[in-house]
Amino acid sequence: MCKWKKIKLKEVLTEISERNKNENIKKVLSVTNSQGFIVQEDYFEGTVHSENISNYKIIRKKQFAYNPSRVNVGSIDILEEYEYGVLSPMYIVFEVDKTKLLPEYFKYYFQTHEFFENVKNNTQGSVRHSLSFKALANFEYLLPTIEEQEKIVKLLKNLDCIINKYEKLLEEKNQFIKSQFVKMFGDVINNTKNFAYKPIGQISEIVTGTTPSTSNMENWNGNICWITPAELDNNSIYIFDTERKITKIGQKSKSLRLMPKGTVLFTTRAPIGKVAITNNEMCCNQGFKNCICKQELNNLYLYYTLKNNTYYFNKLGAGSTFRELSKSIFEKVKISVPPIELQNKFASFVELINKQQIMLEQQKKNYEKLKKGLMQQLLTGKVRVKI
Repeated sequence: MCKWKKIKLKEVLTEISERNKNENIKKVLSVTNSQGFIVQEDYFEGTVHSENISNYKIIRKKQFAYNPSRVNVGSIDILEEYEYGVLSPMYIVFEVDKTKLLPEYFKYYFQTHEFFENVKNNTQGSVRHSLSFKALANFEYLLPTIEEQEKIVKLLKNLDCIINKYEKLLEEKNQFIKSQFVKMFGDVINNTKNFAYKPIGQISEIVTGTTPSTSNMENWNGNICWITPAELDNNSIYIFDTERKITKIGQKSKSLRLMPKGTVLFTTRAPIGKVAITNNEMCCNQGFKNCICKQELNNLYLYYTLKNNTYYFNKLGAGSTFRELSKSIFEKVKISVPPIELQNKFASFVELINKQQIMLEQQKKNYEKLKKGLMQQLLTGKVRVKI
């Protein structure tokens, strides 16, 4: 087999700065770390881009783009779904030399430990951890032959297909639960089923949080779970554990409420509308307004009430830098409150479906783990494929 060539990425990458001078392209895109390329008007409420988009950068299919200030969290992707679009001038757009490097192969590089280590090492000391194209172009890179790239892409695409099938099955389960919720309860914000109609603050205790001083190490590395909005992925109902833990000293320093198992977590800042239920006692930071349900409210019923009305709660948020939903507004939002027996019946149905979802999620994670391990081996040449 041919030995892989060690190169600098500048040998195979070219920055693109094509501008939308005549504003012929109207599709304004953004690059997210969770969904890759998205159309702004489909993802955000209202228009968030400038009215004049003549200086926006044009990106075409099979080209790449990244947000220099968020590439460290994965905001980089290849455009595959659309033929073209435009991006804010802050984005870096580039393409690869297809005679040496397949775009379909190169995109997997952004999921590797090596890439994030390179990003980390080239953004340290920067206030916003910004990665310039010049810095990216100077990354060292092991380049296989085109033939070997094709083989690796085929193998990884097969795993992607399997993972996507599990994602579709999980989404089908979610849609099934959502349809059952609407069938049983209708529009809970507008109370179309004419149940009792009460403010959230009346039927649950609203709990917020904050962050203990990070400069005082006595506050951290304890055994009390402390959660941030980033840890809610909106795919799993329950949160069992957290990445960071605080000590009893940290909890007391801010008089943090230790929320009981079964508390409904709801993010009301950056972003609004992520939901989960605690399966353990925990505290939270300031990005939440959480609900400890009273006797007339089932936590799974409230979970889906909040989850199914994210758009409504987003509209209630305020702020120019980032939107935030205040406690005073959140606790006054009225929702329909069906008889607890009906709520419990729905909860039993959800628990049954959730058991199936947990099994599917575990199988999906097994394939994701397999893919991650293979990428570390295949994309570094430690394991070679036969040509």
